[in-house]
Amino acid sequence: MNKIRSWIKLLCAPEITRNKILRLIRQWGDPVDFLSGSRDILQDCAYISPLTSQYLFNGREPQCWAQVEQLVRKFGIKCVSLLDPLYPPLLKNIYDPPVCLFYRGDISQEGWRRPLAVVGTRKPSNYGRIAAQSICRGLVKHGFTVVSGLAYGIDTVAHKSSLDNGGRTIAILGCGVEQIYPARNAGLAEMILNKGLLVSEYIPGSRIERWNFPARNRIISGLALGCLVVEGSRKSGAMLTGRFALDQNRDLYALPGDIGRPQAEGPNYLIKLGAKIVTCVEDIIEEYDLVMKKDDDTLPELTPAESRIYGLLLENRPEITLDKLLVFSGLNIGELSALLLTLEIKKVVKKLPGNRIMPIF
Repeated sequence: MNKIRSWIKLLCAPEITRNKILRLIRQWGDPVDFLSGSRDILQDCAYISPLTSQYLFNGREPQCWAQVEQLVRKFGIKCVSLLDPLYPPLLKNIYDPPVCLFYRGDISQEGWRRPLAVVGTRKPSNYGRIAAQSICRGLVKHGFTVVSGLAYGIDTVAHKSSLDNGGRTIAILGCGVEQIYPARNAGLAEMILNKGLLVSEYIPGSRIERWNFPARNRIISGLALGCLVVEGSRKSGAMLTGRFALDQNRDLYALPGDIGRPQAEGPNYLIKLGAKIVTCVEDIIEEYDLVMKKDDDTLPELTPAESRIYGLLLENRPEITLDKLLVFSGLNIGELSALLLTLEIKKVVKKLPGNRIMPIF
């Protein structure tokens, strides 16, 4: 509870931005630690205004804390920050990662294994529904975790098909995780909690706002290896998620459709931009044949440093040169070599000729 309270305090501070929070936690660590100290520690932080500093160290609870605490206790809400080893490794490396995620459900490193986003229109055709059902069924049978947004239409189909076939699924919300939007999916959300996660970057109690959902979409694509757009217009939220996937250097897949259907405009346009055509799950699976293993294999336990390197390898698959990995990681050659050796011993990476490294899990 202290951890959540400290993060709420930081997130609610006046004149604070995501970039300022990132700089603060990189310098001083978790707010649960530095907010219990003296205000003097921020004297050299020119980017923190006196108003922000005074608020952070005034000794008072955040204004919304009474409501948030009640929701946290009632719904079993927890949080994971960029500083935690359980933070999604792929999401950590996008341009503007959420500094803190609130969630309900069971979180683990295994829970982020082979995540793939499946998104689409709220008004799918029968063709779109059947295709999404078939592809999601195949994905979970091959050990993928399906990520979507719990909206009507394709999102609902993706979550439900994953659960119906014994798979794990993650729903990213555009409001507090205690709220289910749309309300009609409350039953589906409860099913997801049995074998998956409800996740949001928004503070518990945050109202549903239209502008929250575009920001939510960058998380859907950001924590996944790739994104499949099933159906949607050129201006749909699904298309926005697809564009985020391109910006984040994620694999982009699209279901081709009838040129006369409005729902097919988005995916067909993405195909023109270079998205891979997907007509069956094998079209996706073959892109990851280098990292596919038996379904009963589990990801070995990794240290925070190992998890960070593994996330960089996944983000740059199928392979990356040692020189690039040195640049991306910010480590020296000795530190990186030691981490790669332990990852190789744990059988999650493989060294290739030419100083290249690839993930094999």
